[in-house]
Amino acid sequence: MVDDPQRNFRSHYYEKVGFRGVEEKKSLEILLKEETIALNKLQTFVLRFPLPALFRPLVWKVLLGVLPVHKDAHEFVIKQKEEQYQDMKHALVVMRYINNSSSLPDIFLKMHQMEEGRLLLEEPEELLPADQTYVTIATRITEMMEDEVFTFFLCEEFHRRLQEPKFKESIPVMIKRLVQYLQTEDQTLYTHMLNTGILGALPCERWFGTCFAHILPEVCVQRIWDKVIAGSHRFLVFVALQLLVTFSRQLLKINNVEGMLQFFCNLPADNVDMLVTKATELWQKQGSP
Repeated sequence: MVDDPQRNFRSHYYEKVGFRGVEEKKSLEILLKEETIALNKLQTFVLRFPLPALFRPLVWKVLLGVLPVHKDAHEFVIKQKEEQYQDMKHALVVMRYINNSSSLPDIFLKMHQMEEGRLLLEEPEELLPADQTYVTIATRITEMMEDEVFTFFLCEEFHRRLQEPKFKESIPVMIKRLVQYLQTEDQTLYTHMLNTGILGALPCERWFGTCFAHILPEVCVQRIWDKVIAGSHRFLVFVALQLLVTFSRQLLKINNVEGMLQFFCNLPADNVDMLVTKATELWQKQGSP
């Protein structure tokens, strides 16, 4: 296939003046306009390029299977899911599990428990770990999306993927890779964290299990979830690595596990915006997915 000189010139011009994503956006628009959306191509796009916020709701719905790839079925599926959601919500109101003051994350959790046949007569003193993860995911995703109905189904599918054995079994491997990469990227920080016992106490399982929903700003979490939803669990390793490297100076001053945990509960706003960008660069440098 012969290269199109005009297209190459246009691409070079866009990149030079800061509009590198113009052609990528056009490609995504074409993908999403197809009567049958090519799932593999859509996954590849999201893994390779930044996902414009305008397209995020639809792309997530398709990648998570909330909407089918066949666009002619969308109207029917949307109607069915709206009815299903309202039926579940009404049932919970009748059974007095929720009321007008219930938060969306709490409503979603009750629906999730009802779907799994786990509704209890009384609130437990402490949620199961999987339910704690669900609430964390639900809290963050309700801040991102506006459509209540589809926010619930997105939450359901994303949480389901994070509970799959394949993902859970990959977490110890990801933690091992994180330690290896940290030793390469920042030997000083690695040695300090190893000697103080902080390295072995990092809350990596929670970081990976919630895809950083609980500690990073919304704009960062959206970009992280883009990659995870498109199929890259490995991306989480580089986010964790960049998180440590970005705050290396502060972490070198912490000498105990309690101080480390407290630090990550109250992350400084400085440098957080660039964290995912740098993590993406590292991830791509190491061969992506």
